[in-house]
Amino acid sequence: MAKHAVHRKKEQKNQAFSFRHAVVLCLCFIGICFGLYLWYAAFTIGQGTPAVDDDDFRPTFGPPPYRIAIDAGHGGSDPGAQGIVTEKEMTAATAEALRGWLEADPNFIPLQTRESYDATAKPAERAAAANALSPDLLLSIHGNSAPEGSTASGFECYPSVPGRTWHQESYYFAKLLASAMRSAGASLRGRGGVRYIYYIGEAKQLVETSHTEVRAERSFTILEDANCPAVLAEQCFVTSAADVAQFGTEEGCRRTARAYYEAICTYFEITPLPE
Repeated sequence: MAKHAVHRKKEQKNQAFSFRHAVVLCLCFIGICFGLYLWYAAFTIGQGTPAVDDDDFRPTFGPPPYRIAIDAGHGGSDPGAQGIVTEKEMTAATAEALRGWLEADPNFIPLQTRESYDATAKPAERAAAANALSPDLLLSIHGNSAPEGSTASGFECYPSVPGRTWHQESYYFAKLLASAMRSAGASLRGRGGVRYIYYIGEAKQLVETSHTEVRAERSFTILEDANCPAVLAEQCFVTSAADVAQFGTEEGCRRTARAYYEAICTYFEITPLPE
């Protein structure tokens, strides 16, 4: 009897030890998992969501007609960049040609960000005017420039930057714009014609789209203030004779407007009107 009692005590002791051992292992496992979580959280703080590739992202939208805000950059007392052509004249011509395509297509309702191309309005005022009309998409049309003697040329555009509400939709639209302009014969600057702009004080900092971190600095006001996907397009360099010949003349503005129209159609999965 005494021998059996001793045996039972040993079994109970072994069981208690095994239970404690299991508890310790579970706690260790939980601790390791929690430590890995904290490491991952610390590593990813401040990291932006990578720009989603076209294969992985498509915007969602309701049925047509879609409201498209066309923002002709500069205008009125603000001529914009001066070169072989004046920026405000080129942006007005392109915006008017684009408005013509959108008006002819029953799937779209073109909207303007000011009463006329001759009216002077700051970017914040133009964004507010667009927001009041509840647009589904905004395109701000501009022209680039370079110092005398520079050979800079080509198309580039700037979507709403990482971390903003409409970043993914804007980035998707920007890539469609760049693709349409390349098909129209434009050379693309940077990584496929799409870049980000930030203001550091009064200075602009241009970065490639590989920089997906979320930053506190603001981008272009028209992009920051728009309540919809928005892209600012620099259709050509007004200081480049070759660029202007392709995309800055009266015919060039019409060619650009057609490319923009086709990109808008692709965004909303609409078949464009024939040329």
